[in-house]
Amino acid sequence: MQKRIILVMKKYIIEPLGVMHLAGIAKELGLDVRIFLHEDFNFQPLFEEIESFKPDWVGFSTWTGAHLQTFRAADIIRKMGVKVAIGGPHATYFSEECAGHADAVAKGESFRILRQILTGVSLPGIVEASPRIFFDTQPRVEDFPLPSAGRDIVYHRYPDLGASPIKSIMGSTGCPFHCSYCNSPHLNEMYGGFEKVFRVRPIDDIIREAVHVRDEWGAEMFYFQDDIFGYRIDWLTEFSRRWKKEVGIPWHCQIRLELIKGDVGLRRLELFREGLCSGITLAIESGDDFLREFVLLRPMPHELIVEGCKKIMDFGLTLRTEQILQIPFSNLKTDLSTLKLNCEICPQMSWSSILAPFGETNMGKIAHNFGFYTGNNDDLDEVFYFDYSQLRHSETAKSVIEPIARKISEEKKTQRFESPLLKMFAKPGENESLVSDVYYRDESLIGIKPESLCKIQFMNDEENTRYCDQTSRLQRLFNWLSKVPQGWKLGEKWTSLPKEDWTFAKLGELTEAHLKECGYGERAEKWKIEFAARLGCSADNLPPGIRDNPLYFCFFPSSDEFAKRIQEKKIFDLDSWKFFNALGGEARRWLFSRFVYKTDAATPPIAKA
Repeated sequence: MQKRIILVMKKYIIEPLGVMHLAGIAKELGLDVRIFLHEDFNFQPLFEEIESFKPDWVGFSTWTGAHLQTFRAADIIRKMGVKVAIGGPHATYFSEECAGHADAVAKGESFRILRQILTGVSLPGIVEASPRIFFDTQPRVEDFPLPSAGRDIVYHRYPDLGASPIKSIMGSTGCPFHCSYCNSPHLNEMYGGFEKVFRVRPIDDIIREAVHVRDEWGAEMFYFQDDIFGYRIDWLTEFSRRWKKEVGIPWHCQIRLELIKGDVGLRRLELFREGLCSGITLAIESGDDFLREFVLLRPMPHELIVEGCKKIMDFGLTLRTEQILQIPFSNLKTDLSTLKLNCEICPQMSWSSILAPFGETNMGKIAHNFGFYTGNNDDLDEVFYFDYSQLRHSETAKSVIEPIARKISEEKKTQRFESPLLKMFAKPGENESLVSDVYYRDESLIGIKPESLCKIQFMNDEENTRYCDQTSRLQRLFNWLSKVPQGWKLGEKWTSLPKEDWTFAKLGELTEAHLKECGYGERAEKWKIEFAARLGCSADNLPPGIRDNPLYFCFFPSSDEFAKRIQEKKIFDLDSWKFFNALGGEARRWLFSRFVYKTDAATPPIAKA
């Protein structure tokens, strides 16, 4: 009888690339394969499908934050008499925890591990690190399995993913950098270095996959999900030539600013453009150099950021920046500095998130060690960003710690991607829950009681809630504020208002006054008149909701059409918190399709600085 497997993952707007590659292996081995993408952890349809399909295995791919729901579903499935395998990031870093809920756990790369599980044949290099926990010590022995079969399964079952004009694809895996919020540094360490993890797919395979998706599923653009696309110039040279000739549609990718420095960086951008790249996504993360260097472990000078972003846009490529707000040692001033930097860069899109401090990352360790975060992975969401901060923040900790961290770094001669914060910790003082003493772990002083370096003061509940509210509101408007002249000043005015004044109408009042102060008063009036004309009315007779803040829409491409979209979706009918959530989401999607990817035609924004 033909063996059967169901591969399970949460449904996102991006198709599940890893699961689709795994499905390629199962299909190659002759299994009957299904892919189930759950929505909001509703596993009841999965249980019903298991009853009728009767699979031999159910495989979960899971992230930290989704693990508890996965465990509960896995326990039920095993009681149904079906074997369960768990892979993904959480299984890599918390494999022992996963082993209590599975018959097999894939630690690290799981392609060959799945092959071994399904065939029952031991493969060289795969070890059972602990009972039911498998680790592939030779992850680059075979090439990536082609995911075409998995794509067809997903696109047939989930037509919305199949109908999307933008399809995701992978050209390589691995990253040599050390960002504290990412698990790649730990994966590199697990395998003995980046070079042992980094894998570039054969160009033949990528072309074959892209042509299949283009012809069968109508792809108009591909998004390469690699952390650092085009890392090897020799590979990129051949790829660009062949992609343009054999695939012929645009693509978007992610890179690091360090990779476009000097002559090699210039050549990389030339090859991107020649190969039909239309845009780039890159992370800045913070406008504060201390936070970038010591907390985020991204030591990029301000000049590199500004000049690098300008270079990208000078090549005619669209630019999307990424940043994380409310990290350890941040405050409203540092969050606004990140907005200010994006106003200086002026990318097509300034995507922002609020930190989720995953415990397996160095960021999670810093947050825990200093007491910014006292929870555990069980209270985190599965996405790497939050709608609302889970941290206890400090207004003054950065100013206290920064000189100490810089001094230790200089004295210890730490490497570029090291941070003394990883060896520091804080302990609350007696009867002072909001005041902590900070210490440094020095291996040369083992056995000697450390001395307190300083004290840090945390916000009380009211202060912390206020700051979290301020940045959450700022985050919903970040894309827009980065396009407004001196938008960081408007952001500061907005967040300083009492919470009850955080309305769209009040934002409209602030915007008009702010633009007048910046010398844009006359132009703003002309923008409103043109905007109203496009809507078929006068500036004094704008539709309800839109009239509260017409200048908001003027900074978006196809300004009038965007306003109509918000009106048609009845977003103006929502209360304040839900309104800004929905408005921010629609703004993000509008900018993606009409400004970053340009899959939808659009007119330029009415507002021009």
